[in-house]
Amino acid sequence: MDGVITVIALILIGLAVVPWLLVGLGTLASQFDLAITDRILTLAARSVQLQWIGGSMLNIVAGLALAALGIWAVLHVDPLLDRLSGVSLVPFGLWRISMAAALLRHRPKSSANVGQGDWRPPRT
Repeated sequence: MDGVITVIALILIGLAVVPWLLVGLGTLASQFDLAITDRILTLAARSVQLQWIGGSMLNIVAGLALAALGIWAVLHVDPLLDRLSGVSLVPFGLWRISMAAALLRHRPKSSANVGQGDWRPPRT
């Protein structure tokens, strides 16, 4: 079981770190006018999409865990104050699930034009 947890932790760390490393590498390649710059930035954009999906899925799982913990606390904990704190976990877990689902719905569908010269970041 420890091996599975270690693999999951390494995957999550990789999802968090690799896009930033690729952006830094792309910046260095751009400073030295290397031909591989566009490919590095395309790979960085795709890794950010994987990070987006992975983070959203992790938030859905965490929201489910919070809601389940709140329900368990309401059913199994005796002092009233502790039951009330358990009740507060349920809406927070459901909110976390809804936010993660909204992020998954509004993520970019494709990064086909990233690195092709015609991609522009969205205006704020």
